[in-house]
Amino acid sequence: MKRADIALFGAAAALVAVLALTVDIKTPEEYYALHPTEIAEDGAFVTVKVDCSAVAGKSADLPADGSILDGKYALSQGESVYDVVSRVLRYEDIPFETSGGKAVYINGIDGLYELDYGAESGWIYTVNGTAPDINCGDYKPETGDEIEFVYVDSFFGGGGR
Repeated sequence: MKRADIALFGAAAALVAVLALTVDIKTPEEYYALHPTEIAEDGAFVTVKVDCSAVAGKSADLPADGSILDGKYALSQGESVYDVVSRVLRYEDIPFETSGGKAVYINGIDGLYELDYGAESGWIYTVNGTAPDINCGDYKPETGDEIEFVYVDSFFGGGGR
């Protein structure tokens, strides 16, 4: 091998190494979670909020303002509330846990779980301010909807909000 070939090969390897270290490579799921106008031709999106203000002052681990997440994210055709929220939470590195099978229930978000603050505490979801009467795995949001997961300290007594 000639010196020029070795130098060219070395320069190419260095360029590849620099690119690999500086380019932010994302999966399609990660990319589209932050680019709502590019997910589909119609630019479908939803607002996703996660709120724990009902118990925010009760633990140093909780955000003082009660807001765990608030942003606009892409909506793919046919996605359920659960599909969108689980994708967004994974992308934002916010841990969550679910239970159930087909009737999925998010029982913990960011270290805050159902029953942590009493027998009636846990997560509920709303769409445009109303709690739907179907499971989040079955509810299909529409573009522009506001999806909110709210931690309540009482399901039957107003939720502490």
